[in-house]
Amino acid sequence: MDDIEYRRARESDLPAITSFVDFWLAGRGLADGVHGSAHDYFVPAGRHLKFVTKYTTLIALVENCIIGWSVKTHQGVLIHLLVAGTFRHRGIGSELLKRMDPESIRSKMDQAAGDPAEFYAEQGYTKSPNPPQGKKHNIELFTKTT
Repeated sequence: MDDIEYRRARESDLPAITSFVDFWLAGRGLADGVHGSAHDYFVPAGRHLKFVTKYTTLIALVENCIIGWSVKTHQGVLIHLLVAGTFRHRGIGSELLKRMDPESIRSKMDQAAGDPAEFYAEQGYTKSPNPPQGKKHNIELFTKTT
């Protein structure tokens, strides 16, 4: 397996982060038929700046190319975890989650790329009994199992 570097994102990473997230979540990879790409979510560029400067944003890189991205709020809530479709099932998401060590996770469950509930359960998180949140009632909360 390739050498993977994990580190905190910097403002200088913003163009690469925006491009990575847009490719995998906003549908840019669909035109090329890239496995794991989806048209699920769009993150405005200004929000990425907030994530990098005010929240904890961790990236995974191979040969200086982003292959994973995660964001945790000040309250310890993981709000984003994304691994490039071409690098999934290699432990990268597990490693990002371990390094972020969130108290809870807020996750969109009706993702075209798959439901992450099983992944979070395998990592020691339990779905909250609270009703789903969000405008479409598609946001679930997970808490760390003690």
